[in-house]
Amino acid sequence: MSKNTLPLGAWGTSIILVLGALALLEIAFFIVRMVIRRAPSVRLFQLLSRSKRALRALVVSIVGAECVRFIEPRLRSNFQEVANIAIIFSMAWIVIVASGILIDLTEGRFDLSVSDNRRARRVHTQLRVMRRVIAAVIVVIAILAAMTSFSQGRSIATSILASAGVLGLVVGIAGQSTIGNFIAGIQIAFSDALRIDDVVVVNGDWGTIEEITLTYVVLAIWDQRRLVLPVSYFVTTPFENWTRKDSQILGTVMLFCDYTVPVEELRAELLDFVNASPLWDHRAASLQVVDATEHTVQLRALVSAASSSQAWDLRCAVREHLVAHLRDHYPSALPRTRLEIPETPPIVGSDDAP
Repeated sequence: MSKNTLPLGAWGTSIILVLGALALLEIAFFIVRMVIRRAPSVRLFQLLSRSKRALRALVVSIVGAECVRFIEPRLRSNFQEVANIAIIFSMAWIVIVASGILIDLTEGRFDLSVSDNRRARRVHTQLRVMRRVIAAVIVVIAILAAMTSFSQGRSIATSILASAGVLGLVVGIAGQSTIGNFIAGIQIAFSDALRIDDVVVVNGDWGTIEEITLTYVVLAIWDQRRLVLPVSYFVTTPFENWTRKDSQILGTVMLFCDYTVPVEELRAELLDFVNASPLWDHRAASLQVVDATEHTVQLRALVSAASSSQAWDLRCAVREHLVAHLRDHYPSALPRTRLEIPETPPIVGSDDAP
């Protein structure tokens, strides 16, 4: 046997120990699963299903570190360093999964489907940003811990710390936009200026905020397109937020009618229609003449709804109903173009002259 070849007994013992540890872990999973079936617990079920792979990696890493003592002394230190790094990253993985589960459980307590969901949208926005910040911090800590676990890594870490000033300057200049977006993402999340499920208008596009990260925002537009914008856009550029305080909103319907339109009858018809509509929230409903030109008068129907989507549907329904009502009951009130032909005086000497 060559001196560079590991003894077969060391490999066999290590494999047996790893397989035995995984078998014990599976038995523990089975027991916990049976307990969950008898006493259902969403938290335990999520913890079991989402942390399974991370726990397997941790068990394999710990058992592998214990198996290092079966390896030849000349190779033991290298394998020990690898096992220590594996343990560090496995523990970091478990912490990220556990924090994600806690954040998901907290999000579940705030329902976005309720009518007054302003607080829920704020909490969801902040928690989603916190998830990414926590994951980034844990990964950085794990990398630093892994580097300091062996001598070469400690030398590299010392060199990086020694040149931290110059390196920070270079990174700051090269990644100025990225760092700016990162800071803007944290600012957006905790300043409550923009939240998940907010209805906004950006560059004339109407949509809802679907996702907020540390670097970009995804806007779901009404026609199912997705507009991806850097977070810094919402810090430096004005935009409309229709749900900043609450989701209630007013909608308008403009009509152009003839001067003969019966405004009072049309106003009563509007009130009767919105009273029977489930889209109206009973806050505002009115009809006014807001302009008059040389040909028509302009009517504005003002209605209110609990959300922007309901306001859009209500506006369309009111417009269709009023147009149909004018067409069926007051066709003369629809816009018309009048042409007046002056009478031509009779010509002297013609047969028509007296």
